[in-house]
Amino acid sequence: MELSLRETVLAAVVVLLIGRLLNSQIGVLRRYNIPQPVTGGIAASLLSLLAHQLWGFDVQFDMSLRDVLLLAFFTSVGLSARLDMLTKGGRPLLVLMFICVAGVVLQNVTGLVMAMATGLPTVNGLLLGSVSLFGGHGTSVAWSSVFEEQVGISNALEIGIGSATMGLILGGLVGGPLAQKLIEKHKLKAGEPVIQSSGDRRSGRQIDSQGMFVVLMYLSAGMILGTHVAQWGTQHGVNIPEFLACMLSGLVLTNILPRLLPKLEAPTEGQSLSLMSEMTLGLFLAMSLMGMQLWTLVDLALPMLVTVVVQVTMMVLLVVFVMFPMLGKSYDSAVISAGYLGMGLGALPNAMANMNAVTARYGAAPLAFMVIPLANAFFVDISNAVILQLLLNFFMP
Repeated sequence: MELSLRETVLAAVVVLLIGRLLNSQIGVLRRYNIPQPVTGGIAASLLSLLAHQLWGFDVQFDMSLRDVLLLAFFTSVGLSARLDMLTKGGRPLLVLMFICVAGVVLQNVTGLVMAMATGLPTVNGLLLGSVSLFGGHGTSVAWSSVFEEQVGISNALEIGIGSATMGLILGGLVGGPLAQKLIEKHKLKAGEPVIQSSGDRRSGRQIDSQGMFVVLMYLSAGMILGTHVAQWGTQHGVNIPEFLACMLSGLVLTNILPRLLPKLEAPTEGQSLSLMSEMTLGLFLAMSLMGMQLWTLVDLALPMLVTVVVQVTMMVLLVVFVMFPMLGKSYDSAVISAGYLGMGLGALPNAMANMNAVTARYGAAPLAFMVIPLANAFFVDISNAVILQLLLNFFMP
């Protein structure tokens, strides 16, 4: 059965709404901050698995719009990275950025080693590394086509999504307890809340048509510029994924255009960019996940689970023996540790939930709530993409 583009979009919206309904009714989904499109998409793919196994019934979707949504989302990631925000994070942010790079490298090395140890193709280790863990579901979908086209992994999407889902759950499980152990072992106390957390900041401008048009202008310009950059790279023998080029183009535009044209509104003013990013990511994930072929993962389930458990162990060791001491073994650094594990194994909402759980019991940690979102918005996706591309070049035929 083949669905047209309009039918595919309708199906994706229905999947999103189903995910929202399931999250509202099932407490464990809310506890671990499973994104709505992930909940709905996995539910739809499970139904597809059932139909395939019982009746041999398959549904084919028109995914032509998914590529546009992918570029729009990663452009919005670049547009949200304002350089002037970096100065507010100080030394803790610099340390966190260094640890983010170390974590990306560690996850990929661990993934490659575990792939060889479990008998999987070696390049699968990258999918079980920072593609799915630091990257999460969005990055897993984005890179799946690269792995399919360049190194021939036909089920790259399913591997990435499966690993990302396991990481999301485990990241929510280990972050809070680890921070609790660090706080109690070192007898740490919360300080005075002298810095406003990024989660408490409110823009004076709400969503309106003017703000949406400004964001659409920046998004369109970033996507066009990114496409030309990717094409230029191809012509000169430099392999740059189109979504990565769009993300970097968005970063350049958001930091340069408002300075060159002072009267031009920045895309980060107001909440329109956040809404656009959420909508494009939601539809992009729903369209991707509802078309997953889960029956291709039957033989990979155990190696994936073992690999993700080892990844979690390595991340905990990195936090305990490297990041926590580098941040001064303070209360804030313990809370940052919880957020880092949520972010590095799942996503920013996981990080915020981990930190909220810790601070609700032990007291405010405003520095942690500032540097974790800054690192996530500005540094994680960019450094992850660059490192992944460098590593992937070794496996290209």
